[in-house]
Amino acid sequence: MAGTNGQSSLVNVIDKAIADSLVAASRDADVAPAVLIALSGGLDSMVLLDAAHRFWCAPTPKPNSLIGDNELRAIHVHHGLSPHAEAWSDFCQRQCDQRKIKLTIVRVNINRDNTDGLGIEGAARRARTAAFQADDASLILVGQHADDQAETILHQLLRGTGLAGMAAMGAARKLNDRQELRRPLLTVSRAEIEAYARAHNLEWINDESNADTTYTRNFIRHELTPLIASRFPHYVLSLTRAARHAAESAQMLEELARIDLQWDGHDATVGLLDHLGLVRQSNALYHWLKWHNASPPSHAQIEEWARQLFRASPTDKPHFAGGHDYVIRRKAERLALEITPTPPLK
Repeated sequence: MAGTNGQSSLVNVIDKAIADSLVAASRDADVAPAVLIALSGGLDSMVLLDAAHRFWCAPTPKPNSLIGDNELRAIHVHHGLSPHAEAWSDFCQRQCDQRKIKLTIVRVNINRDNTDGLGIEGAARRARTAAFQADDASLILVGQHADDQAETILHQLLRGTGLAGMAAMGAARKLNDRQELRRPLLTVSRAEIEAYARAHNLEWINDESNADTTYTRNFIRHELTPLIASRFPHYVLSLTRAARHAAESAQMLEELARIDLQWDGHDATVGLLDHLGLVRQSNALYHWLKWHNASPPSHAQIEEWARQLFRASPTDKPHFAGGHDYVIRRKAERLALEITPTPPLK
C-alpha cells in the first residue's frame, strides 16, 4: 500500500506541475495553447512526454481553455553531434508511436569549428530554439527540473554574473510574439523524476556527452554538487529560493530604470539621470540597451558610458558613447542607438 501511495504522490506532483503550466499559459489567451513537447529522449524529457500524455488522456474533466481540441505533439532535434544521434531519433519515434503522439524530427547542422563563440553547447541550444520557432506550436514544454536550476545558478555565480544571471532559468519566457517556452518541472527534483520513471517503467537514452566533465555544466553536476550535497543536503531548495529572490530584485531594478528614464515603451527622457548617482545611471543605461535588443558590454564599460552620457552640459552639444558594435548618441534629453557592425577581416 505504501508503494501505491508513493506512486500516486509522484503522479500528483508531476501532473500538477504540468496542469499549472497549462493554466498559466492559457490565462491570457483566447484559445487553448497548441502544445509541443521538446523530446531529446533523455530521462527528463521522457518523463515530461509520458506525464503530459497521461494528462491529455485522463478521463478527469479539464477546462476547455487548457487543451481544447489540440493534439499533443512532440519535436526532436537531431544535432548530428553524436554517433548515436540516428538511434536516438529512432527511439523518440518509437516512444511517440506507442503513445500515438505526432513527432517532428528536425535535422540541424552544427559546425564544430565555428560556433560564433557560443561553444558546442551554445550552438546546439541556438539550433534547438530556431527549430522551436519554426513550428506552429504556441507553447513549447521543456524538461528542465530543480536540480538543473541549481546547477545553472552555480554556473552563473562562478562566472560572476549579475542579478539577472543569478535568477537563472525562469518558469516561462517568450520566444517571440506568438510562442512561449515553459518549464513545468522546474520545481520537481531529479530524484522525483527518477522515481516517476521507475514507477512507470519508462525507457530513456543516456547521452554519453553528459558524463564528459570537460564541459563546465557536467563538472558542476558530477564533481561539485555531490560535494555540496554532502554538507548541505537541501542545497537545491536553497539555491532555487535564492534564484527567486534574485529574479524579484532584477525585476525591481528594471522597474526603477523605467522610472528614471520615463520610459514609455519607445522613448526615454534622460534629463533626470544627470543628477542621479552612477549606480542609477548605469542601471538605466543597461536596461535601455536591453530594451533595444543590444547586447550590453561589461559593467565597467557601462559605467564609463554612463559618465559620458549623463552629465549636465551648459550647451546643447550632443554627448557620445560607443564601442561594442554600436554608438549611443545623446541630443538634449533623448538617446539614440546606432549599430556600427565591425567590418569583416580581409
